[in-house]
Amino acid sequence: MAILATLSLMNHWMFPLYLLVGDFVLRAFTHQPTPLVAVAKILLYVFKVKRKPIFAAPKKFAAGVGFVFSLSVLLLFLCHFNITAYVVGSILIICALLESVFKVCVGCYVYDWLVAPIINSRNNKTTPNIND
Repeated sequence: MAILATLSLMNHWMFPLYLLVGDFVLRAFTHQPTPLVAVAKILLYVFKVKRKPIFAAPKKFAAGVGFVFSLSVLLLFLCHFNITAYVVGSILIICALLESVFKVCVGCYVYDWLVAPIINSRNNKTTPNIND
């Protein structure tokens, strides 16, 4: 993700942005495997990196956020708002680097802070109390 976004920003190439948007669409809104995930799995196998199970809901949310950011960068470039596209694209790159280098998923933290409490409060309201 970071490499594609960086290539796009540095060279003002649209094709990597189309790839990012498409990959994020597949990740966020389907259960289909994506090309970038396939490449990542091959690299993990080649370098013998141990797989670590993850909770899917925050990752799906993070992919949705990535979709919004990558689509925003693409649309901003197409509308010739280049400086804003660089700012939004830089945020996307920073988040991708945090995930890949330091295993820090910013979208997952946002999910834990904003989405999970809402879901938990809804579940608590709909679940009958055993003591009643």
